[in-house]
Amino acid sequence: MGMVRIRHFEFARRSHGEEPTVDKFKVFYQFQSNMGFFSFALRGANKILIIPPKSFQDWKMKFFLFTPR
Repeated sequence: MGMVRIRHFEFARRSHGEEPTVDKFKVFYQFQSNMGFFSFALRGANKILIIPPKSFQDWKMKFFLFTPR
């Protein structure tokens, strides 16, 4: 999972035209070790979705640009 988080961070930064750096990565993640496995855990309360949605029933109206008729 650690490599997935690194790649996701890199993709997100580059998609906004910014260079991914270790200092910026450390704002969101911290190094962790659990039973001999190493990974990165979220640092603090830097979660995008605090309360996850129960469903995405109206996703088409929010995803696509619809013009009223």
